Amino acid sequence: MILPYLGQSFKNLFSKPVTEAFPVGDAPKAAEGYRGRLHYDPELCINCGMCMRVCAPQAITREIVPLENGDQKITFTYDMTSCTFCRMCSDFCAKKAITLTDDYLIVGSAHEDFLVTGTFIKTAPPKPKFTPEQLEAMKKAAAAKKAAAAAAAGEAEKPEEKPAAEAAAKGEE
Repeated sequence: MILPYLGQSFKNLFSKPVTEAFPVGDAPKAAEGYRGRLHYDPELCINCGMCMRVCAPQAITREIVPLENGDQKITFTYDMTSCTFCRMCSDFCAKKAITLTDDYLIVGSAHEDFLVTGTFIKTAPPKPKFTPEQLEAMKKAAAAKKAAAAAAAGEAEKPEEKPAAEAAAKGEE
């Protein structure tokens, strides 16, 4: 029973391979809509974190490092060994900072070959122009102005109310 298989094995051992070595020339183009290697553009990212929330295999991580001047250094890492290439991160990205390319030659010899990272600096908001004491004084001035406007509006309504009140009093008699 094993003889037919041995015969075929020896025949194949000395014959020319049927397949071609890959790649021969340029690699063929992927089909339209193919979801290949992930591309991340940190310049477009606004750090909303929506990509992390929709990633089912949790292949996206974010590292936030505070800097001395109050800014933040934010690094996103996409682990393509965990990625299912579902394109949810790309679909939910408001600024389209994440795209899936048509590159299907995703090969490497180390885990770092399958990590896509991008870093950007998030600047801190500007310091307030006013001190807390100045802000409190401005709030009090605004409240006083509002009260004065309400009082002025109340006085303007009083003359209209008097004739209506007099008419109501005459109607009761």
